Amino acid sequence: MSYLPRSSIRVTFCFLQGVFCILQFAICILICNCFNPFSPSVIGPGALKPIALQVDPDSVLYNFKYAYENRDSIVYENCLDKDFIFIYKDQDEIEQREVLVEVPRDGKSGDIYRTKALFRVFEHIRLVTWIITSAYDSSVGEETWKVRDVRFDLSLRDIDGDYQNLEATGQAEFLFRRSKEDKFWRIIRWTDKSI
Repeated sequence: MSYLPRSSIRVTFCFLQGVFCILQFAICILICNCFNPFSPSVIGPGALKPIALQVDPDSVLYNFKYAYENRDSIVYENCLDKDFIFIYKDQDEIEQREVLVEVPRDGKSGDIYRTKALFRVFEHIRLVTWIITSAYDSSVGEETWKVRDVRFDLSLRDIDGDYQNLEATGQAEFLFRRSKEDKFWRIIRWTDKSI
């Protein structure tokens, strides 16, 4: 019967201990990497952020308000349809009359670009009042869109003091379309009806 020398047994035992420690370390790394509290949440219900699945227009408005108040451009962008348009009234200084301005979703002068700038400038954004005043359906071609009229009070605060603090009260009309790809509702048109 042949026996292994003690030094060989000790080396084998130390090797097995080392492999066991490496496996434990690898398992700990895998477990810890499954949850990152600092990563942006996935669009949908998040563990830390109260993001709603956009299964109806009211859940989109909930996410819209959340995105504004938390300056979350990812959630905001997901609230908007790919064909989104923002419409507001502006004063034509030359002709001294009101004109309707249509802002597309994307591009250098698009709504997402402008909203990201708004989120960077103001540290404190609150939609103090956010009330749905009416809800109805609207037919557009062969599609049926949902409509929500919302009364709002918007408060913008610049803590650093580079810009003035602003308050706005108004009425907005949001039109929603259900996506054919993922079946979620998104805002296709936002008309600011404030005077």
